Amino acid sequence: MIRFICLLAISFSLQATTFKPQPITQQIQESDGLFQGNYLRSKTVELEDGSLATQMFFKMTKEVGLQSDFFGMDEVIVHYPGGKLNDKHMKVDGVPAFTPGEKVLLFIKSVNNRYWGMNLGFGSFRVINYGKEIVLVNYIFPEHPQFGQVNLGHFELEVKRIKGSSLKVVHSTEYPTQLGQSEIQRIPASASEGQNRTVASKSEELDNQEGQSTLNVFWLIMALGLIGGMFRMSNRKAHK
Repeated sequence: MIRFICLLAISFSLQATTFKPQPITQQIQESDGLFQGNYLRSKTVELEDGSLATQMFFKMTKEVGLQSDFFGMDEVIVHYPGGKLNDKHMKVDGVPAFTPGEKVLLFIKSVNNRYWGMNLGFGSFRVINYGKEIVLVNYIFPEHPQFGQVNLGHFELEVKRIKGSSLKVVHSTEYPTQLGQSEIQRIPASASEGQNRTVASKSEELDNQEGQSTLNVFWLIMALGLIGGMFRMSNRKAHK
């Protein structure tokens, strides 16, 4: 925690942030949680002390430590120091930049009821498909021989060993939120109702056809009976 707060202090002072490569196992140990997901969007807000922070929104697919199942959430907001709001502009070296839809894995710390990106860009990894493997590529040191690229399968084993829990799949009953979409669009109920109504209409049509067939047979029998009766009466008169 002390290392994290010191790092934020250095960043807010606008000095060049110096990162020292750190084993990923140490980041797992020091983090309050971590998650894998897709970057959605960001916005800058002003905090209670007047400083600026950039809120980054992510759609989670897996997580540890965030209790997404308990809170029923599949999106998370991660804060980073700095940003641009109106006439205020605070640039912080080391803050990661993602493109909408990009798949990432982030370590986070919980400070004053907010999630903050742990170690800025050093605690951020891009999730890359490399042949048949899925690899985590560090945002700050992508070429580092030990910490720059990590196999996702090996990483998940380390998370389970250190945290005592595997990465949990985040279940979502909603469609992924799109950039600038204020409400999640669902298939209108009338669509499914229309399909059900079509099936019902066909059943009613078949029932009507069967009913009409029954009536036609009934009147045919009545007509034949009437003709037969008239024929018998004519025969009797002829014999008289």
